[in-house]
Amino acid sequence: MDDKQLIEDRQSVREFKKRSIPDEDLNEIRNFFTETKKLVPDIRTELKIYNDSDMKNRLEGVAGYRGLAFGAPVYLVVFSEEKDNDLLNAGYIGEQLCLKLTDMEIDHCWLTVHDIKATKRALLAETEMNPAVILAAGYGKAVSAKPRLDIETPSNLKYNKRAEHVAPKIAQDDMVYSGSWGTPMDWSENAVDPLLDEALYAASLAPSFLNRQPYRYIVHGSCVVLCVKQEEITTAADTALDIGATMYNFDTIYAHRNTGRNKWVIGTPDGAESLHVPADYTIVAYYPIV
Repeated sequence: MDDKQLIEDRQSVREFKKRSIPDEDLNEIRNFFTETKKLVPDIRTELKIYNDSDMKNRLEGVAGYRGLAFGAPVYLVVFSEEKDNDLLNAGYIGEQLCLKLTDMEIDHCWLTVHDIKATKRALLAETEMNPAVILAAGYGKAVSAKPRLDIETPSNLKYNKRAEHVAPKIAQDDMVYSGSWGTPMDWSENAVDPLLDEALYAASLAPSFLNRQPYRYIVHGSCVVLCVKQEEITTAADTALDIGATMYNFDTIYAHRNTGRNKWVIGTPDGAESLHVPADYTIVAYYPIV
């Protein structure tokens, strides 16, 4: 898979045709899951695929996008061991599944787990692990093009039309600071590492609940610092999944040149007080870039 292109191509679809996904494709997804990278390697996860016709009725009200499950032919559910940073890890894995589905030309969208116990009952899940990621998947219905804003790298907004309206994402230059909070990055050709630019661009395209993009990045000396704001309209679980997804997008692009040497460190870097992060944001992790 070319993750860079898939990150740009990926979009959410919430209306599905009554067309099943072939068994060989479902098996390919299962096999792919066993190869996904983990943010936290020691957290156990498991993928279950549900394709019975009653899943929409069982899920609605307990899991869904604003309570809707969309009647997809297939639901991919990542179950996770309950452990520190389990949802960050699940979001990191879930984004890989989204990109795999995009590569297979299978449409999909994320669903929110509103009630873990009720969702486990709806899924008839006999496991001690919790449902962490639910993806509705299938083949999307054609929808009329509606206007939206897209981001072009580096940091330019482009107004166009694209099927399936979503709220506009903020530009890369509004998401990334240099040195400390609020200081603009210099994106000129000789001022920033092109690979870092590409990785931050990919991070800005990660899916997030209602496209709220609750994260901001600070390029601080020898690392990139990730900060998050917990908003009232978004659950803590959705925010954690959003963060895991943006972490994967950054990592998969930046690692192209630095395979095995760099990885996210969950926690706060030395000298964090000099970043002047606002009180309503929290530092989640940092990524060494040298």
